[in-house]
Amino acid sequence: MQEETTHSYKEFFGLIFKSKLPWHLYLFGFIAMIASTTLSLQMPVVTSKIMEGKIFDMDIVFKYIGLSAAAFGLASVSAFFVAVTAPAAKRSLQKAIWPKMIRMPMSQYNKQPSQQLISRVTIDTGFIDSVISDFKSLLNASYGIFGSFAIMYSMNAKLTLALLPVVPYILIVTVVVGKYTQKTQSRVQGQFSGVTAFFAERLPRVRLIKSFGKEHEEIAKGHDCLKEQYAAEKKRAFVDLFAEPLRSSTQAIIQGTTLVYGSYLIRNGELKVSEVIAFFMYVAFIHNGVLQYSLFWNNLKQAKGASDKIATILNTPSEGLERKTSFKNSFEKDEGKIKLENVSFSYENKTVLSNINLTIPKGKLTAIVGPSGGGKSTIFSLLERFYEPNVGRILVNNTPAEEIHLDEWRKSIAYVSQTSPLLSGTIRDNITYGIDRAVSDEEVWEAAVQADALDFIQEFPDGFHTEVGEFGSKLSGGQRQRIAIARALIKDPEILLLDEAMASLDARSEHEIEKSFKEIMSGRTTIMIAHDLNTVKDADQIIVIDSGKVSGVGTHKELLESTSIYKKLVEIQAEKDAKLGAISFQEV
Repeated sequence: MQEETTHSYKEFFGLIFKSKLPWHLYLFGFIAMIASTTLSLQMPVVTSKIMEGKIFDMDIVFKYIGLSAAAFGLASVSAFFVAVTAPAAKRSLQKAIWPKMIRMPMSQYNKQPSQQLISRVTIDTGFIDSVISDFKSLLNASYGIFGSFAIMYSMNAKLTLALLPVVPYILIVTVVVGKYTQKTQSRVQGQFSGVTAFFAERLPRVRLIKSFGKEHEEIAKGHDCLKEQYAAEKKRAFVDLFAEPLRSSTQAIIQGTTLVYGSYLIRNGELKVSEVIAFFMYVAFIHNGVLQYSLFWNNLKQAKGASDKIATILNTPSEGLERKTSFKNSFEKDEGKIKLENVSFSYENKTVLSNINLTIPKGKLTAIVGPSGGGKSTIFSLLERFYEPNVGRILVNNTPAEEIHLDEWRKSIAYVSQTSPLLSGTIRDNITYGIDRAVSDEEVWEAAVQADALDFIQEFPDGFHTEVGEFGSKLSGGQRQRIAIARALIKDPEILLLDEAMASLDARSEHEIEKSFKEIMSGRTTIMIAHDLNTVKDADQIIVIDSGKVSGVGTHKELLESTSIYKKLVEIQAEKDAKLGAISFQEV
């Protein structure tokens, strides 16, 4: 346990010193804070003189007014720097985290829910600035405490020494109360995160919930989630119920000691009433200063946990971006073929691909078929370099993939999946997404025509400037798919990856897009995954994947003769087509 705590503090301080935080702003704010406290420490002495009847002494009055105005002004300056520093520090941390997060390997995204990653950027970064600001306040409070005791001791040593034993009690109460309040607060925050994650997952999927009639079950789950949050908040309220009287007792004890012993000293002629009033003011300084220790300790533990989570992201190795050769040079020379050589891949100790050896010829159509769960989509993930093979390598004309810059590699590939996602923005934004140059309206128009998307786009009042909504929610599934196809076509890639790209389209759209694809795929390296074997019969090469292994490679005719699993898949497809044909005939 100790090792984990040490590690967390190491990550915390490492993150603070590595981050480009606005240290100059922190320094200016701290100087203003210390200056304000220095002036404020003089206020009780001046106040005591006024209470002695020197209210008509203009020097004292002007000194009081000057000290008050200067202390207030410097406190305002300090508050200004706090207000400016907080967003600047948070932005600095966010600027460090976001690029790192976007470059994390896909394996890291599979390990962490998206809600947690969002919290790293939006919430955890705020804890770091908060604890730095609290540390400044802690130093200022310490200065105020020692300054108060020094002045009090110079005024009356007996009363000052009588108050010293009260300070440990304040510290003990502050630390103990702080420990329990921080613990309950952390639980409340944890439950809040759980509730947020629950509703963030359910609300975008209300259609699914309604379609399966699961409203009552989801309502019950939501109530259970809210019940846990309520229990956490109730426990926090219970702790606060006892915490507040304990906090108040510290102030009552130190003020009571000042009042009782101060009265005794007044009666003996060892202290003036005005000096007791000054002591009361210094006691307030001390009490409020000690409370800063509890606040800092609680926030430090929060920041420690947050920094550990942030450091996990910052210390995660990014995807390899090394470049020893360009993709185009490797792809265009000689045959331009892509090879998977002795490739094996496992995910969470489950073998997905085993000793895969295959060659994808340049400028040809290669189809990958096989039973579901056999590893077809995993091959696409490896080709896009979302993951690296555990064993073996991917080559482009004998050049290892890792020697080619990752950005350049992916810019040479266009991928269309069965449910291609869109991002919020306009239709035009989504079609041109991933293009680094200026794109003319004519190019966008042509891509929409090829994807059979122009007709429905023109039906919208804003045409290509129509907002698609979150994840493309304002478009139908077929419309989103056609936008995704247009996005791939306008990219004009060296390699085209199609993963059941037309599965969600109607027959007319599929027919129109097939014509465009035939034209675009001509002379282009195209790899497609298909379950409908009618779409792959004319492929230059068909690869059969079964249980993570290559079961056969060849043309449609060759595989019918040599590969039993392919022959079985063709027979199943024929039976399916026959049934669909019979249904269509009956409807006619």
